[in-house]
Amino acid sequence: MLQTTKENFYRLENRLLSINSNLDNINAMREMIYGLVVSDKPTLIMATGGSKVVAYYLQLLLERLWPTGIICEVIEPRDYFYKHDREEFSNLVAISASGNTNGVKDALDDFRGQKYLVCEKKQVGNYEVVSWGNETYDTEHSFISIASSLGPISMLLDTATVFGGYRMEIGYNEIKKANERIVELLRRSQEKILNLPHSFKEDSIIHIMSGYDTKCSSSALESNLVESGLCAPIIHDKGSFCHGRSNLISGSTPIIYLSHDQDDLDTFLLDTISQEYETVYQLNSSDLYGENYFWREYYLLLQMYYLSKKIAEDKDKDLTKPDYNPRLIKSLYNYRGNL
Repeated sequence: MLQTTKENFYRLENRLLSINSNLDNINAMREMIYGLVVSDKPTLIMATGGSKVVAYYLQLLLERLWPTGIICEVIEPRDYFYKHDREEFSNLVAISASGNTNGVKDALDDFRGQKYLVCEKKQVGNYEVVSWGNETYDTEHSFISIASSLGPISMLLDTATVFGGYRMEIGYNEIKKANERIVELLRRSQEKILNLPHSFKEDSIIHIMSGYDTKCSSSALESNLVESGLCAPIIHDKGSFCHGRSNLISGSTPIIYLSHDQDDLDTFLLDTISQEYETVYQLNSSDLYGENYFWREYYLLLQMYYLSKKIAEDKDKDLTKPDYNPRLIKSLYNYRGNL
């Protein structure tokens, strides 16, 4: 039942290192980030499914990489033609592992500003293409992607780590150091989750406490659990928890509390909810205190993937190749009509 999940996690390290060792692809990603940041103009980031995790990470990067921040918005492909203000945006980044899927092609054809397609395989069109596939990449065969989400984020992370206010090519030395760090964080993340004492076997609902700085991680956990049908995750914004959301949580329902630096709100909430609810687990990047924020969110993101794997194992269900209704899912995946 868990064969595909075990195989994909077994190959995850090699796949990430393969993606993150292709200098041509990495520098194409760097050029895209450079263009978006230096233009200092509003950017639309379009994605769905597992690719939306990449979109949120890119959004965080653009908003926090430059001193003033870039105005950017993450949307679904279906949202594009409903946005009456889309002409106010100067850049469009479409992220799609499959390339020109339904909605993506129409939006790229329509958009009049600078546009990019981030995908696994090279595509041809009137837009810049950034790909993460290469001749050494062992393509992931699964319904829910792991390497196809974490791989592009690893490439974004390279850019965030070495990026300055000038053109800087990323070389083999930088990539070697980045890959060594990725391997270290993969193993630390796996160990953290292995030490989590709770079994999720009987849990049909999981609550996730998140904030702005952990929205990429929380979206990854939510996407994995929803798309694999493992359980119903509910994300609660920490600052909005007072608005009736606490009524949704029963005493024994697990709460996954995400954070980086534990600020006053985190201290207050953790102290309060730990007294109210039985099962509260804090997952964080406190052991990377003082390090680059983008590495810390990447580390927390890795923990969410290993947590998704643990939940699947506890329930004896395949995370990356779940059971689904083929008539509904395949027909909708291949749908090419209006959205």
